[in-house]
Amino acid sequence: VSQPLFLLVETQGSNSDHDASKIDSFLTRLYDNDIISNGILAQDTKQIMEMWKIRESCNPSAAQAGCVYKFDVSIPIEDYVDVAKEVEKKLMASSSSSATMANPSGMTVVIWGHIADGNAHINIITPGKYEKDDILSKHIETTVYDAVLKRRGSISAEHGLGQLKNEYLGQIKEKSVLDVMSGMKALFDPHGIMNPGKYLPSSNGQD
Repeated sequence: VSQPLFLLVETQGSNSDHDASKIDSFLTRLYDNDIISNGILAQDTKQIMEMWKIRESCNPSAAQAGCVYKFDVSIPIEDYVDVAKEVEKKLMASSSSSATMANPSGMTVVIWGHIADGNAHINIITPGKYEKDDILSKHIETTVYDAVLKRRGSISAEHGLGQLKNEYLGQIKEKSVLDVMSGMKALFDPHGIMNPGKYLPSSNGQD
């Protein structure tokens, strides 16, 4: 498939004939201006469900292929494809020169998400290998976050920071901001008993 992206758009309105005419006209203009290469309109509820089934099959399809290293990030819409391409290029280059990672060659980078708000689910798959490799995982994590941060994106989107990403807060927030956040945490939780270590990095005094 040569197209870099497939966009699924669902609209609602009060007049089906009028709505269908507007979306058909919209698709025609996009096609005439070489913005899209093709497009289809669902003709009934069954076709709508079939389209959504394809989108919702992304996660299980990736899991069937191999171990999946998942990242939930936000990036500018214009960089949506470029981030995935850069990550794939760097991972392929590093896999051919590294002897420390457990045969990371053949990795597949796929991306899906909610493009209207820049939310991207970047998934790196090791086809046929279902066990997580901790060394490879750290390398992939650094590669993905570097590509996101240099485009002024965010390493956290709809699924938040949690414990896996909080050590990266220092790269996306100034120290003065982190100090204020730590101060607010200490004000409401002076004994550090409310969900400790789940958001602020430990270097800012949250154990």
